[in-house]
Amino acid sequence: MPNGMFEPQAFGKYVLTDRIGAGGMAEIFRATAFGVEGFTKEVCIKRILPNLTIDETFIKMFITEAKISVSLHHANIVQVFDLGRIGEHYFIAMELVRGRDLLQIINRCRTLKRRLPVPISLYLISQVCNGLEYAHRVKVEGRPAGIIHRDVSPSNIMVSWEGDVKVADFGIAKASHKDEKTATGTMKGKYGYMSPEQVLGESIDHRSDIFATGILLYESLVAKRLFKGDTDLETLEKVRAALVPSPPSATNKKVPVEVDQLVYKALALKREDRFQNAGEFHDAINDRLYTSGTRMDSKILATFMQKLFAKEIEEEDRLEKERSRPDISLTDIPALQEGSGYGTPTPPAGPLTRKDLPGDMTHPPRKKPMSSFTIGLIGTTSILLVAAAVVLFYWLSNKTETVVAPRSDAGQTEPVRPPPKRLGTLSISSQPNGAAITLNDKPTGKTTPATLEGFDREKIHSLKLTLDKYKPWTKQVSFGKVEMIALEPQLIKKPKKPPPPPPRPRYGYLNINAVPVWAYVYINGKKQPRPTPIYKLKLKPGTYEIRLVNPKLKLSKTKKVTIKKGKSVDLVVKMK
Repeated sequence: MPNGMFEPQAFGKYVLTDRIGAGGMAEIFRATAFGVEGFTKEVCIKRILPNLTIDETFIKMFITEAKISVSLHHANIVQVFDLGRIGEHYFIAMELVRGRDLLQIINRCRTLKRRLPVPISLYLISQVCNGLEYAHRVKVEGRPAGIIHRDVSPSNIMVSWEGDVKVADFGIAKASHKDEKTATGTMKGKYGYMSPEQVLGESIDHRSDIFATGILLYESLVAKRLFKGDTDLETLEKVRAALVPSPPSATNKKVPVEVDQLVYKALALKREDRFQNAGEFHDAINDRLYTSGTRMDSKILATFMQKLFAKEIEEEDRLEKERSRPDISLTDIPALQEGSGYGTPTPPAGPLTRKDLPGDMTHPPRKKPMSSFTIGLIGTTSILLVAAAVVLFYWLSNKTETVVAPRSDAGQTEPVRPPPKRLGTLSISSQPNGAAITLNDKPTGKTTPATLEGFDREKIHSLKLTLDKYKPWTKQVSFGKVEMIALEPQLIKKPKKPPPPPPRPRYGYLNINAVPVWAYVYINGKKQPRPTPIYKLKLKPGTYEIRLVNPKLKLSKTKKVTIKKGKSVDLVVKMK
């Protein structure tokens, strides 16, 4: 196995072949499902972190609401195949989408100092509307389920290398006919992608998803967050007001005014002013593409993706060949053992019945009865085998008694080595990312997001994140029985330094004039360069003798003035 590759692990009827990522609630794995006759299928496993399994409310919500996803079957929705528990892990198995999410696409375009082409943004969002329209109208047990996604955000929009667009993670979706209801004041979803009514804690309907889809369209066009404040509270306030600072065309000159109108209608503050369903939003986008004379389909989107992520696709193909190379077989995969951390597969609930058997086994052909000669031959052979087994057992027992433990050079018996410690893994990201990671007072050289491995789970580890213009973030990490911890702290900006106070004045000012004639000015006997009037003459605090002289008229006057810091003194002298 090449260094750095994920070691395949058995997980029930699945084999985890690669770790894709982790968040605050779950780990995401690429996996292979095994069936009869060598059947295999590549899937994606979302495995809830063990530390969350102690929260009964969370698990109840996870199981109840994940069942919603299993009932959804649409080309623009990530299909969920399985929901269950193996050992201490709850999980869902879903369709594996080889591609990238919308957030990664926008970030890649931003890195390349470009934006998504307007037709591609429109087509992509129209496909999102397709998936949401199906989910909003789907029926369960013959009646409308009233499903609302409630977390329509860039990271939940998957785009495959083949140009397929799929809405993912209906994990916090809610079906209106369920008995369980979200507690008043409880908000689910990412703050920057909520609707105003969601932020206010009001009852919501499918038009909340339409508002979030409008945010996706805006951000796809301008490659910039729409509702983003310095704090969560500020972000929520921006969403509540639904104030779009400027139309997309103001930032991206390639956006037509007609597209601005689509964005503004989807982002209307009052839900009755928005598109009334996702199908209406989809049709409006398609009408715009048609009137502009632009042809868009999955093939064009696929070509765009393959150019944008050419290196990533090449690397994935290489890893795919590594995974399928002939020297890796199922025997290389660690078997499930008690206490392995992955549990054992749950046995079937009850004995197998005829309907559980494959079709070709429900009526097995009858076998001919054996002859008496055959029965006798089998009986004799069985007796001989039992006798041989008894002899072999005693021989091995005597052989074992003469075996001694190997000795070292010092003549001591070599101690039995304890099994290696199972180490912990830490997945750390931050909002915003790019923070330097310090572990146990030593810089790791890594920045968030990152995955750190090799933690001694019996010790407490000191973690610190530092980022310019943000306050340092610290935490004591203790693994205990948990093998993997995922953290995503929100970094807090340092308060802006107040402007320095103005320097305290060190001087005062003197304004001098003589009337009705001019005069030379002497200050403490020192003649000034010019005669009166003199303005803003800077002097240090103190008392000065001021003498004014007009030599032609032979006039002279002497005055005393006191100068204070930062103060001005006006001196008008009548020359007689």
